[in-house]
Amino acid sequence: MKTNIYFLAILIGALLMTSCSDDDPEPEVVHNFPIGENGFFIVNEGGWGNGDASLSYYNRDSSEVYNDIFQTYAGRPLGDQAQSMSLIDSLGFIVVQNSVKIEVIHAYKFTSVTTIDGDDGLESPRYVLGVNENKAYITDWGSTGVNGTVKVLDLNTYEITKTISTGNGANKLIKRGDKVYVANQGGYSRDSTIAVIDVNTDELLKKIEVKGNPESLQLDADGNIWVAGNGITIYNADYTEIIRQTPGYIARIGEDDEVDFIWEATEGTGDINRLTINEAGDELYYSHAGGVYKLSTSATELPASALVSKSFYGLGFDPVSKEIIGGEAPNFSSAGTMYFYNTSGVETGSESVGIGPNSFVFRNN
Repeated sequence: MKTNIYFLAILIGALLMTSCSDDDPEPEVVHNFPIGENGFFIVNEGGWGNGDASLSYYNRDSSEVYNDIFQTYAGRPLGDQAQSMSLIDSLGFIVVQNSVKIEVIHAYKFTSVTTIDGDDGLESPRYVLGVNENKAYITDWGSTGVNGTVKVLDLNTYEITKTISTGNGANKLIKRGDKVYVANQGGYSRDSTIAVIDVNTDELLKKIEVKGNPESLQLDADGNIWVAGNGITIYNADYTEIIRQTPGYIARIGEDDEVDFIWEATEGTGDINRLTINEAGDELYYSHAGGVYKLSTSATELPASALVSKSFYGLGFDPVSKEIIGGEAPNFSSAGTMYFYNTSGVETGSESVGIGPNSFVFRNN
């Protein structure tokens, strides 16, 4: 495992300054240290309330991780609870939920562009999706953590121009044609629907009923939308006993917006979540019952056994190296670990990252 050398930023920056005369045009500095362009981002959530969220970057060419790159380039901490990051053209949108803000950075220079926060209309942001060249959608749990909405963001002015009510705990979202589908994950309550929004009018068209607390969405090569759901857990008044628990599940929504099927996990085995898909769009991976499962899009039932017998806080698929990536959070006060696996489930390496690695963001798709 390689150690990150943070003072390279200062050293190389100084060398660049001394090598240019006053008469020379100022060069465009893309990187202050050799992060490289062939790689991906790691979102480190941090410990809730600790303000120690961070952003890491993995260089595929050197197999090296650079941690705390937001702190390095923006000159300030990222904030409290980094929930997600999305890439829209050359910009990265980092959602920091508990700090009620979205930090916008250059995806190649890593420098700060702007900050969108509560003064701009955010309440409890979760995920960002670019809809077209002029606007993006932001899912938001609202001030209570229940009343889910989608905020329409003008990408030219960074102003929120509209709020669309969707359902409880609006979470991950995906675009298919002229529609955006939003998983109503329940937030601090519960829900069982996928909201459908017309991207031309920014209006809610309908809700598709699945099952309890749909958490994540993926679009396959045939145009089908796959849904991973947590199921619903209901506790007694003081949260010391489970009264009722429904199984996690996988559902598929066809191009006609009809639910083709819903496959439930074995009762008592827990959530199904962190759904991801390979670069070809024909193999899905998800977390369930302490492992990672592999599901072909042509399968007729859920797999009986795990591909990887390890529990991860974050899960992704690198479209360039074609590897499964898992983020392990042993606790939320010390560094996490990023593990690499081939598609047969064999571990091929690991790297130390930040606290609570919850997702991986690829720009070389």
